[in-house]
Amino acid sequence: MPKSTRQPPVFGLMAAIALFLILEACIARVANRDCGSSICGDVEIKNPFRLTTQPSKCGDHRFELECDSNNRTSLVMKYDRFNVQNITYETQTAQIITYSNIGSQFQNITYESYTMQAIDANLSKDDNCSLPRSSFRVDDFCKVPYSLSAPSQMMFLVNCKRPMKSSSYINASHCPTSSSHPPASYFYFLDGETPARKFDESCTIDALVPIMVKNISGMSTSDIYQNLLLVFEIDSFGLQYCYEKERPFQLKLESLQYALQTYAYSFVHFLFNGPHVFQNTYYVLVFYMLE
Repeated sequence: MPKSTRQPPVFGLMAAIALFLILEACIARVANRDCGSSICGDVEIKNPFRLTTQPSKCGDHRFELECDSNNRTSLVMKYDRFNVQNITYETQTAQIITYSNIGSQFQNITYESYTMQAIDANLSKDDNCSLPRSSFRVDDFCKVPYSLSAPSQMMFLVNCKRPMKSSSYINASHCPTSSSHPPASYFYFLDGETPARKFDESCTIDALVPIMVKNISGMSTSDIYQNLLLVFEIDSFGLQYCYEKERPFQLKLESLQYALQTYAYSFVHFLFNGPHVFQNTYYVLVFYMLE
């Protein structure tokens, strides 16, 4: 009696392919869509950024921007808003080294990085007396995935009932005042590291203002205003944690999709090359940027 040969599970492969296609459709339905680019003023807005006027499935709602009637792009946050001057979209390359049961492996990956330049919406080019009053605070990175690039710090904008003589208090008003009509209150900038004991009792804190310097000690009023153009960076790798936390069902679908891909690959390899040892990657050793 002739010896029977083991037949590859064709039905299993067909079922895997069908399930893979179903999962692909499900993932596509819940994933953010790239709806192309939009223009608001001089700012190009494209995925993952979105405008409030776009359909809800376009872009990522954590990167939602507003375009007002004057064609100004605004980043609206919990404590205030910033006018966006520019968004830079870049593709970067990084390298991951992994260990597995068949040895170490180098893998190059590409990812998108984003840089946004913005300025306090309270500052007006037409009003020399305007003051920065927008605070930048991130209570939950997964909801507001922005970070200020270095160097940066927070400084206090304080409102005082009387003029301060200390050099720690830097005049915040660049509006000319008349000596015959002194202001009802005096605004000053204080460094973000100023201890509580150095706050005068006649002063109250109006805002915690971000600025692109390490500290403001010894700076002039004009120097401070020249450094108020903010540079926000988006950490796309940090967002992966948020993605796993906020969309566990979609992550499970993608894991199952990967398993089906591996099954299909193993099946094809079996047909033409026979059985093979599956690579089991168990630890990411190091990740670093490539020039």
